[in-house]
Amino acid sequence: MRKLNVLFVLLLTCFVIVGCSKNSSTTMDNSGSENRGMTTKGNENTEGNEGKSQNEVTMSDYFLPDGSKAHYLGEGNEFAELDVEVAQPHKNYVIIHENNGGTMIRYIYKITNNKIEILDKGMVDYKDEFPSLDELDAMNPTGIYLQQPIEVGTTFDNWTIVQTDVSVETPYKKFDKAFVIEEKGEDFTNRKYFVEGFGEVKRESIMDLEDGEHIVTSTLKAVDQ
Repeated sequence: MRKLNVLFVLLLTCFVIVGCSKNSSTTMDNSGSENRGMTTKGNENTEGNEGKSQNEVTMSDYFLPDGSKAHYLGEGNEFAELDVEVAQPHKNYVIIHENNGGTMIRYIYKITNNKIEILDKGMVDYKDEFPSLDELDAMNPTGIYLQQPIEVGTTFDNWTIVQTDVSVETPYKKFDKAFVIEEKGEDFTNRKYFVEGFGEVKRESIMDLEDGEHIVTSTLKAVDQ
């Protein structure tokens, strides 16, 4: 079991799309304080940008809005339950703090016209200050998080868009217009399910272990905007 947990944590750090509490979610803010009691909206009919035409959608629509917090139900591993906070401290820059109950990871992204670049990813203390605009401008991309066109076959880094306009069930609600990106390795497959206006609504890691296939998922359960 320890071997499985270590393997999952290593794979989890490769995900982009986040759980330090079970029943009453605890989320992080940049001042170092905690906000307890996240609002759970269940199957509330929150459509986000699902109704936008393709020409109206921008790359920033593949994140939750600035200041949003989200909780993801985890299955298959103790580190799969996630809490996320999304911040946009400066135009075209998004910072996400993701807590899996054992580690807090900060992701920094830069939004351009046709892609979202990864500028930084690493473990942090939630009390850390956000980088300044000058510091963000000086960062060099380390990879690509998402790239247009949003159509089957688009490839970036190790990821490929493999499905579009698919339905995905989550504890939060059913989404009808998701698209899926996939990363394959020798003994694992990672998938992320994106929805306009929400970003990642589900992550799936399928690992081929000595004792058989093991599936770990993180699925959107609550959003507080």
